[in-house]
Amino acid sequence: MVDHQRYIKSLPQKPGVYLYHNEAHAVIYVGKAIKLRSRVSSYFRPKANLSAAKQIMLDEIARIEHILVRSETEALLLESTLIKKYRPKYNVILKDDKFFQYIKIALRDRFPQVSTVRRVTIDGSRYFGPYTSGLAVRRTMRLLKRLFPYKSCNNKPEIPCFDSHLGRCLGHDVGPGSEQRYQSVVRRLIDFLEGKTGDTLKNLRRDMQTAASKRDFETAALLRDRWQALEHVIEQQTVVTPRRDSFDVVSFARRDDIAAVNLFQIRQGKLVQRDQFMLQHVLDQTDADVIAAFITQYYSQSTVHPKHLYVPVELPANTGNALQLRIERAQRGLKRKLLLMGQENAADFLEREQGKWLSAEAKARLGLQELAHALQLDGPPQRIEMYDISNFQGQHAVGSMVVFEHGVPKKSDYRKFTIKNTKIPDDMHRLAEVLQRRFARHDESGWPLPNLIILDGGKPQLSVVLRNVPGLLQHVPVVALAKVEEELFIPGRPTSLKLPVDSQELFLIQNIRDEAHRFAIGFYRHKHRRETTRSRLDEIPGLGDDTRRTLLRHFGTLRQIQAASHEEIVAAIGKRKAELLESHL
Repeated sequence: MVDHQRYIKSLPQKPGVYLYHNEAHAVIYVGKAIKLRSRVSSYFRPKANLSAAKQIMLDEIARIEHILVRSETEALLLESTLIKKYRPKYNVILKDDKFFQYIKIALRDRFPQVSTVRRVTIDGSRYFGPYTSGLAVRRTMRLLKRLFPYKSCNNKPEIPCFDSHLGRCLGHDVGPGSEQRYQSVVRRLIDFLEGKTGDTLKNLRRDMQTAASKRDFETAALLRDRWQALEHVIEQQTVVTPRRDSFDVVSFARRDDIAAVNLFQIRQGKLVQRDQFMLQHVLDQTDADVIAAFITQYYSQSTVHPKHLYVPVELPANTGNALQLRIERAQRGLKRKLLLMGQENAADFLEREQGKWLSAEAKARLGLQELAHALQLDGPPQRIEMYDISNFQGQHAVGSMVVFEHGVPKKSDYRKFTIKNTKIPDDMHRLAEVLQRRFARHDESGWPLPNLIILDGGKPQLSVVLRNVPGLLQHVPVVALAKVEEELFIPGRPTSLKLPVDSQELFLIQNIRDEAHRFAIGFYRHKHRRETTRSRLDEIPGLGDDTRRTLLRHFGTLRQIQAASHEEIVAAIGKRKAELLESHL
């Protein structure tokens, strides 16, 4: 074990995040601390009370890194972000959290638009989520559209969208009092998403009666339909307590290295939502560690959560402090019944999901073993990197690197390369440039060496790369995959290798190839779009992407921006940026 005492003694007693690296420079653990020196030193004490997983981890730590923050809350948020980025093998990891979605309400707009996004930003908007499936979000948005005719398009309020012609959107009614009416719709939508369905129902009924008393029967009929639809939704929600309490109940089940979590959300006495999650890397972790990791990673992304949370095991007293959560163990009564019901749901979910996981893992394992045998490698290639080039008639050429670890994509390690040498004649030499840059600073980059490199192309690509990246074969086996016949070309072998049809090694190779193409083409299209849609706005120094988007969203085109008055531009982007813009146009 490496002696880290000198580094630990230099750590400050301040809030922060610490990262443990192994000898291959990979991050193997991320943790947070209110006092960094005390927390990190606790791992290395002779009688430290560590879980089995942490004991094993200590022998792998080659380097410690730390990042200072200003508070415990910032430490928690940064820890969650770094776990998502590096997915360390000794952290319990919330599976598929990068696919979470949120409902965004753009409150800064006159007529706030409602949309779905995958990232929460500090932009004055209100966010609800995360939602664990796209289907759940789409269902929720369809329901909200029926109950509250919100604005979902990018059109200006003065330009009606299709929904507005059908009476499904009030965001384009710009007559007297229209803004206030729409803001009322938005407030009720927010109340509904916060679980205050009873208040929303009362308000809809009151407005319906008011419209009827004014003999505005068309409006009264619309409000009646929304009121009935909302009443139907509320009737479907299970009442679990007459006391109108709001709290969450976390239950879980575990098996081998995975666990399933069931989350019941109770709002104003009703069970309004049930979510289920899978966790990885739980082997040798305690139940308390698993639950604490889920709470940290999920609730640091959650935009709305109650103050009370009930769990199956005792957790350290400070677990929920940074999240302002009061966490209690459910031991009796209603909370205990909900916990046990959640455990049954978690066990059922785990049973179904584990079958999928084991099937996929077994196939990946078999594919790696068969590929190692076919290529005569020393063992199954645990890390495979594939390189691809994408361009159109030599323009906007880009390179990409995709990484598969243990037979599955590791997207956090994907890399993009803009081809710097514009005089390179063909894709073969562009591929060589990418490989040169990848391995030129291997020791500095911290990227681990792959066990196998696959080049997209045939024998010419392989020859050019090996000729232009001398010494590559001394470190890593390299093969090239031809596109048409799906042949593998191997250095020193006169004929190509064709893998058996329907074999797992061919399926694995095809999967890696398809992922490499998808990633490369996506990068190329993004770069091509940027290049072909550049305007005079892009050439103005000091004018950022957000400002350019604001201008185009507000005015529509460059010509309309040039025709706008000084006052209109100031109202859109502020005085300083307006002066900068006008000095260049």
